[in-house]
Amino acid sequence: MTSYTLNMTKTNQFVKTTISVPIEVYARATRRAKELGTSRSAFFAGAVEKELEAANTSVGVIDRINAVVDAVNDDTSEFSSAAAHRLLAKDDGTKW
Repeated sequence: MTSYTLNMTKTNQFVKTTISVPIEVYARATRRAKELGTSRSAFFAGAVEKELEAANTSVGVIDRINAVVDAVNDDTSEFSSAAAHRLLAKDDGTKW
C-alpha cells in the first residue's frame, strides 16, 4: 500500500468516482487506511488494483492448466461421464 500512496502525486492523472459500500466496510477501510498511514482514496485504489492483478493471475493459471490438458490430448469425457453418474447415483435428497 505504501508504494501506491507514494505514486499518488499531483502529476498522476486520476478520475473522481463515487461508490456505495456498506457502512461497516467503509468504517473498516477507514481504520485500515489510518493504520497504514495512507488516505482512504489510496486504500480503495490499492484494493481495486490488487483485485485486478489477482484476476489477471487467475486467468494466467487457468490458461496454463488448459494448455497442459491440451498438450496431454487426453479424452476425459469418459472419466467425466462416470464421475457424473456416480454423483447423480448418490441420492442424498439434494434438489438441483
